Amino acid sequence: MRKALSLVELIFTIVIIAIVFTVIPKIVLALNKADSFSIRQDALFNGVSMASMISRLPWDEANTNESDILHTNSTNFECNASTYKRVGGFIGSRTCEHNLTSSLGTDGELDYASYNDIDDFINENNITASPYRLETKVTYLTDSYVRSGDKVTFDLSNNVETNSSTNLKKLDIKVFYVGNRGGEKDITQFNYISSNIGQITLNQRNW
Repeated sequence: MRKALSLVELIFTIVIIAIVFTVIPKIVLALNKADSFSIRQDALFNGVSMASMISRLPWDEANTNESDILHTNSTNFECNASTYKRVGGFIGSRTCEHNLTSSLGTDGELDYASYNDIDDFINENNITASPYRLETKVTYLTDSYVRSGDKVTFDLSNNVETNSSTNLKKLDIKVFYVGNRGGEKDITQFNYISSNIGQITLNQRNW
């Protein structure tokens, strides 16, 4: 019975071991990258879904009951308190007949299912779906514009956040990756601008 390896067998064994230790780390690294990409992709999808869901909510708590254009502290685009119309308004367009005022703040809801307007996400940072976290912020944005004849142009790069109520609200959604060691990494951020044009309603008609 043979008690030792030949030189050829020893070299062949060393080559196999070398290949294994060269290839396996690359495979593990590729799997980790694929897993990380999948997590980031899922986080981005949820961020986009969150922005889409919030964008369909009423502009203000007052719009959950009435479809009015709301009064704000801004002097731009304000609705006339006598005619109940904004400049450019027409018969059948949304009005401000109920004389409602815009406000910014949560309404004390206890769960996400009862969040009924954009303001309820004013400062929400506990929306988690391991291993990532979503953080939302809602602020007023100055609504200055440039007018040329009948054309009105907004330059959002010149409009900044403000504490005073205006006709624009800005929604920011940040997506964070939460690591196994408790650290967080900012993946991306979404922005959405919502304007004070009243809430869209559908007329109900019996068939």
